[in-house]
Parts: sequence; structure tokens; C-alpha cells
Amino acid sequence: MIIGYFNEGGSPAEKVDLDDKRHYFELEVCLVQHPRRYPDYKVAHGGLAFCDSRESAEQMMSKFLHSDEEWLKDIYCFYVYERVLDVPYDRSEYTSCWLYDEHGTMIDKRTFPSYWDEKGFEGRSEDEVRFKLGDIAELYDGDTVSLVLVLAPPCGKEHYANLTEHYGEPYRGDISDDTYMVLQDGPHYIGDHLHIDALKLFKPHFTIPKNVKKHLDTLCASYQETRRECNDDHPEDNQV
Repeated sequence: MIIGYFNEGGSPAEKVDLDDKRHYFELEVCLVQHPRRYPDYKVAHGGLAFCDSRESAEQMMSKFLHSDEEWLKDIYCFYVYERVLDVPYDRSEYTSCWLYDEHGTMIDKRTFPSYWDEKGFEGRSEDEVRFKLGDIAELYDGDTVSLVLVLAPPCGKEHYANLTEHYGEPYRGDISDDTYMVLQDGPHYIGDHLHIDALKLFKPHFTIPKNVKKHLDTLCASYQETRRECNDDHPEDNQV
């Protein structure tokens, strides 16, 4: 696997062969900060362990799940990040990532790097799409969990297969393409949609109040009406 990253100062990209580098696996936990209630609530995250394999990280996860530690009583989720030693990156960059629910069950994964390389996003198959149009989901942003309404899933594998056929060579997306289009509830709603990393969405953990659901439905109806008006005014733009 070869990647290219820009050095400090904007100098030309340096090619690095990650297969020649040592990989390690970081186990991260996200914990709920009470009170937990909609439309949003606080969470906190932190690293738990550094391991030499994903299997070792999962074993550590199981150990923490069966721990009597009081501070681990309300787990929101776990992430396992595969990272590479001796390559400049920040915490948002990794070669692969696996997402686990509060019980330690893997619910999603990303097996291409968060930075660009020759591998990339090839679309999601139907069984890899966890949410569809109209679903209400929880958005985890690192500090807060809030509700969103899903408008569209990431593109499917057939989309990239068609692009590959059109261009005559493998066509790949990147991490910004592996996203769900959503409407966000609460004070951060700006009247337009957002594109959210697929590994940041979760099924609601408890019953959604009727007034919150009604508000989300109203936002969705308003958004769709605005888009219809835009499409009528500018049919050349492929608005959703």
C-alpha cells in the first residue's frame, strides 16, 4: 500500500510504502455523560489500549466490558483504529477502522485509509448500508450525540463500477464519499443537509419523544419542498 502525504510547508508529496511500516491497533471507548436524553446529550472518549493486532484489541475490549470499573458502566461505543508508526498523521487518520456497539459487537468498518491512497471507497453493498431514507439516527461527533434524519445512504458499489467502466480504469472515492446525507435537529440545524461519516451514525438508544420526531418530520418536509423549488428553478442542477 503506497500513500502520498504533503510535508510541512507544502513541499511535494512524499511516497511512503505502508507495508514496510509497523502497524498497531488503538482501542478507543466512548462513554455517556448523564443525563442521557434527546434531542442531544454529552459523551466523552479516550484511548484504552495499544495492541499489536485487532484480535488483541477485541480481547481487551471484552475485558473492559466485563470489568467492575464504575467509570465503564455506561459505554456508548468502541472504535479500533489501525495506525502506522513513523508516518506523520493526526488522530483522525488511520489505515483501517472498526466500529463496535456498547456490547462489543462490530456494527461497521472501513478497510481503506482515511487519507488518500491507491485503495479507496468502492461503494457500499446493500447489506453494508445501515440506514435508509427517513430513518432517525444518532450522530456522534466526539463530544455530543444528537438526532438526525437520514436523507440518503452512501453510493452503492454499482455507482463506482459504472464510473470505472466509463473512465476505463479503476475509479475510487475517499472517506468523504462514505457518508450519509442527513438533516440535523437542534440548534445546529442550518436549513440544509449535512454529509456525515458512516462510522459516526448509530441506531437510537431509547424511545424518541413524539414532539422530537414530529419536529424532524417537519424539517424533512421543509427541506424537500425547498429542494423541489430549487429543482424547478434550476433543472440543470442535480439537486437531491
